[in-house]
Amino acid sequence: MDDQDMKNKKDLLDALDDPDSLSQEELDAILNDPNEQEDARLLGNYRQAFVRRHASLKPDVNKEWNNFRQSKISSRSKGKQLWVGITIGVAASVFLFLGWQMFHQIPLQSPVNQPIVAFTASTQSQEVLLSTGDGRMVSLSAPQADSLLRETGITRGEEELDYQQTIRETEIHTLTTPRCGAYQLRLADGTQVWLNAESRLKYPSRFTGEQRVVELEGEGYFKVMPDTKRPFIVKSGNITTEVLGTEFNVRTYVSDDSHVTLLKGSVKVKDVSSSSEVVIRPGEDAHLQGDGTFDVREVDTDNYYLWTEGYFYFDNETVVEIMRELGRWYNIRVEFENPQAMNYRLHFLAERDQKIEEVLQLLNMLGKVQATCENNKISVK
Repeated sequence: MDDQDMKNKKDLLDALDDPDSLSQEELDAILNDPNEQEDARLLGNYRQAFVRRHASLKPDVNKEWNNFRQSKISSRSKGKQLWVGITIGVAASVFLFLGWQMFHQIPLQSPVNQPIVAFTASTQSQEVLLSTGDGRMVSLSAPQADSLLRETGITRGEEELDYQQTIRETEIHTLTTPRCGAYQLRLADGTQVWLNAESRLKYPSRFTGEQRVVELEGEGYFKVMPDTKRPFIVKSGNITTEVLGTEFNVRTYVSDDSHVTLLKGSVKVKDVSSSSEVVIRPGEDAHLQGDGTFDVREVDTDNYYLWTEGYFYFDNETVVEIMRELGRWYNIRVEFENPQAMNYRLHFLAERDQKIEEVLQLLNMLGKVQATCENNKISVK
């Protein structure tokens, strides 16, 4: 976000509190810009949610709102950090995060007597695992992981492995993330990869040959190091994504719901079964259909990368998909006692490092569903 964009957002915050603080010319500029109109609408919603959130706590709401505004105006800038991400970060100490919603009701399902299970918890150990070409598999939290990393020249940072200084001959490695966490990789060519929860990436310790090929299960965000002579190829389920240097997200948790979403550059996406292929542009998502073709449409890219910055973000998503994502992250069973609630659509954002009870509290504040957590099970009414 550049200085002018930051000034525009500050003007919007000022206008919410005191419309007379801006000149008529400045107000007209905001009203004539569709993007600024949308920001103003969202900021108004945030302020209303803020007041509702603190009504029972009886603080000085205006004081806390001003603190919130100042903390967000001065918050850190990132290369691709969006205004929504900046606005909804950690604010005053009296609250942790905000959520907002719009919903559209879909034709309801018939009621049933028994709860519908939307997600089941796993009893397996939830650890980040690294497998090497010689058959060894270690948990990165285990003491023996350090000796393995030293042998291969892999360096480890906070929640990240770096392969740029590997010293052994090329071999295939596999990194597997648990349900309850994500992890980062910096591959030998400098490409950065963020692996979401319950995902797996198979890759060479060093790239050789004319292509850079990796294989993904689950979800990964890629920031590919440019190399015009060696395209970077991601194989995931039935699709392959080929790039030279760009930023994109691949999501294939289930075979019939594969997405490739582009943030920067250009990528070619191909279905290996039908040979159908498309080239997508920044801001577009390619969704593989049952007949082997791709449905390409413009999307809100926040939904496909804010998880790398520690947020749950859902843009007009069904409650059942929201709850499945929460179930995966917290490794918790999800049941719907009210089948009607499964198909409500919400806009919702929360931080992923908070307790499940706190996230559900935000969800319940939206007024469409009531979700409780007890005995490692979420019940939605």
